[in-house]
Amino acid sequence: MFGSPEAVIAAPAGEIAAAIKVPLSVGRGVVKSGRSPEKAEKLLSRLSRSNARMVSLWDDEYPSRLKNITDPPIVIYINGDSSPLYDYSVAVVGTRAASDHSKGVTLRIAQELAAAGVTVVSGMALGIDSIAHEGALRAGGRTIAVLGSGIDVIYPPSNRKLYERIITQGMVVSEYPPGLEPNQHHFPQRNRIISGLSLGVVVVEAGLKSGALITGKLALDQGRELFAVPGAAGLPRSAGVNRLLKDGTAIFVEKGKDILDHLRSQLAPVLNVSATLSLPKLEANEAAVYNLLESGPLLIDELIRKSSISVIEMNRLLTVMQLKGLIHRLAGARIGRA
Repeated sequence: MFGSPEAVIAAPAGEIAAAIKVPLSVGRGVVKSGRSPEKAEKLLSRLSRSNARMVSLWDDEYPSRLKNITDPPIVIYINGDSSPLYDYSVAVVGTRAASDHSKGVTLRIAQELAAAGVTVVSGMALGIDSIAHEGALRAGGRTIAVLGSGIDVIYPPSNRKLYERIITQGMVVSEYPPGLEPNQHHFPQRNRIISGLSLGVVVVEAGLKSGALITGKLALDQGRELFAVPGAAGLPRSAGVNRLLKDGTAIFVEKGKDILDHLRSQLAPVLNVSATLSLPKLEANEAAVYNLLESGPLLIDELIRKSSISVIEMNRLLTVMQLKGLIHRLAGARIGRA
């Protein structure tokens, strides 16, 4: 209507309000925000200090898939390296209070996707989100974290090391300006970016009021595929994901291959050049224990009984496998794959 940003900033508040049929107070807000060079300089300075950058909807670096949703953010802030390969992404989301079984499933799915050349997208929250990023990083693949805070505000703070690893092996994205603290309203809003960046969304574990279900609904609204991993029957934290499957809203999946097979035609450019995930060389007893843990964590006594390995040898073996990063010890004398 005004021809250029400069003309908008120079226009009286009343003209702006009349042009777009809004209250005068909104017009004043436009003028006030547009005539704040100090605020702009402060924002750019903070971006520079955090090695992040601002990308607008009209820039070539703006993710093409995100650009095509109904309400793309006009500006996003990025830390890390952008890549055309990020167009071949799958989001993995779920509850913050994840079960050990779901953490294991998430880790394997993220590793399998990343090892196949697919970028794993999530929200860097505790629980399923963090495990999804971790799986991609361990596989040597790419991952994108979408924040519900400013690009330089790490939330939760305990994920600082994860943030630093992600920006060296992927990128962190936010639509919120530097310095903005997380807010409960930001997270549902940022979920449209998680799904918007992706070809499909995988929900691993979610209750009926989980934010992961919001991401799932947004995925469907955006024309993305929705996948769900079944959860334990009767548990509140599985009720949401199981309803997706019961209603036929989501596609049933158990492993990364299920997702890759369904999206194979869309992922073909990266699948054709993907690397495979490999484990370090395992001794016979190490391989036996690792294979026993495929379906989930087991008590040490169960491992001894099922493998016929002595107590002394099992304790030695578990220590060695833990040092190799193959297993981890869980509460209740249980052992799970790392």
